[in-house]
Amino acid sequence: MFRKRLVLAMSHLQLLGFLIAVLKISHISAQNLPYIQCPMIFRYLEYENQFIGHLKLVLDRTNTENVVRVELSQPGRDTPSSPGSLNFLEDQDSLRYRLSNNEPINYRIDFPTPGVVPKLTKVSVNGEVVCEARPFGAPSSRLTLSRTLGTSVPLSAIPPSQRTDHQWPQTPQRNYTVYEVEEETTQRRRPQQPTPRPRPQQPPTNQRPRPQPVPQLPQEPEFQTPARPPVRPSNPSAQVSKSYPQTIGQLSGICGREKIIQTPFIHNGIEVERGQLPWMAALFEHVGRDYNFLCGGTLISARTVISAAHCFRFGSRNLPGERTIVSLGRNSLDLFSSGATVGVSRLLIHEQYNPNLYTDADLALLQLSNHVDIGDYIKPICLWNENYLLELPSGHKSYVAGWGEDEKGNRNTRLAKMTDTDIITQWECRGNLSEESAKFITSHTICASNAQASGPCSGDSGGGLMLQEEDIWMLRGVVSAGQRMTNRCNLTLPVIYTDVAKHIEWLVRSMWF
Repeated sequence: MFRKRLVLAMSHLQLLGFLIAVLKISHISAQNLPYIQCPMIFRYLEYENQFIGHLKLVLDRTNTENVVRVELSQPGRDTPSSPGSLNFLEDQDSLRYRLSNNEPINYRIDFPTPGVVPKLTKVSVNGEVVCEARPFGAPSSRLTLSRTLGTSVPLSAIPPSQRTDHQWPQTPQRNYTVYEVEEETTQRRRPQQPTPRPRPQQPPTNQRPRPQPVPQLPQEPEFQTPARPPVRPSNPSAQVSKSYPQTIGQLSGICGREKIIQTPFIHNGIEVERGQLPWMAALFEHVGRDYNFLCGGTLISARTVISAAHCFRFGSRNLPGERTIVSLGRNSLDLFSSGATVGVSRLLIHEQYNPNLYTDADLALLQLSNHVDIGDYIKPICLWNENYLLELPSGHKSYVAGWGEDEKGNRNTRLAKMTDTDIITQWECRGNLSEESAKFITSHTICASNAQASGPCSGDSGGGLMLQEEDIWMLRGVVSAGQRMTNRCNLTLPVIYTDVAKHIEWLVRSMWF
């Protein structure tokens, strides 16, 4: 095993040597170059008759993310239009190896103005300054660069039998995935605030389309995200000693409040901004080396997500919770974007769920393998209680969001979309559906419709039907069944949701804190 590790280490050293050779980098003298305050981690190199910076830092492998921020001082009166760039000098395999073995990560700094060499004035890692020097005197400009190196799983959280720093197989298994996010590559500028748009009013409608003869039963989840290396379940941050709400009363003090967002709801479905509807969850199934998008879900506590039972049990489908991961804090299906990816330690299907009449109790609870840290981007929604109406009147405004099939026929949308929809009575719902479809309407379901034919479609199953009561968001239903015609959803017809309020006792009794 030691020989294998030695061979792998040598291969990575050769890779770095190859990269440097390709760049044709050579050492130069310090003549006419700015003073270097910390030569142990930074030096100037020559590349194609220009200077670049070489930074090397040992990062904390136990962190989910390591943020490196660099400040430079550029002499002269002219402020460059770009601050330059901060990039890695290695590929992902080498980054993963170096991070797990406490070896320096190599960065390359490209300066913005040919012939002008800035002075390194500050280097910080995760907010802690590791090098600092005085900037040039006036006139000069300050340049700021940032690069984040993250792993989908902190290595310290991997069980000892799987720790890659204990042993390396000849072909390293991708037990976690290294990714990079460039956070700040511009100079300080005042962000532009989007102009709030008025919420359009939905025109009244006196006629609803007649039902189509074929109901839409839950489709086998067939939609796949682009093939990527598997992402291991992880805690969203490396912080410890957190306290989490332990009761419904404690949850009520934080639930249902979203980050302030400039974009209001409008008809026909618009993209959800990150921080908007921070309880939205995307469920993925682990298939081979890939994770395929499965269904939507809603966070209701720091350790519980609610979704639809038919996502896991329907027909020949019997998906165990252990093969599911939950994505939180993202408006995107991209698991490499900022957010949390958490495993599932237990799956609980409602005991009254019947695949033959699934809408009546189409509920599943997922116990997350770790508590998630609650903040602006991850927050539970509130649950129904007796202070709110149980029987909603026709036309009561509700909202739904998800990553499912769109009006163009795309199987999934990359970014979540949302729309408003109107509650309709049981009588109205039955009157707009065929006799075969109407049997899925029960005393434990709720229907909603939209005159603009926008709403949930295939892939949105398990997502939440949400109400906004005095700026507090509440979960009222779970997307269960809709209607199809030919190869697309027929959203001129009502969508049937399992009514969470009618199952509130089961939910409160069964959820985890």
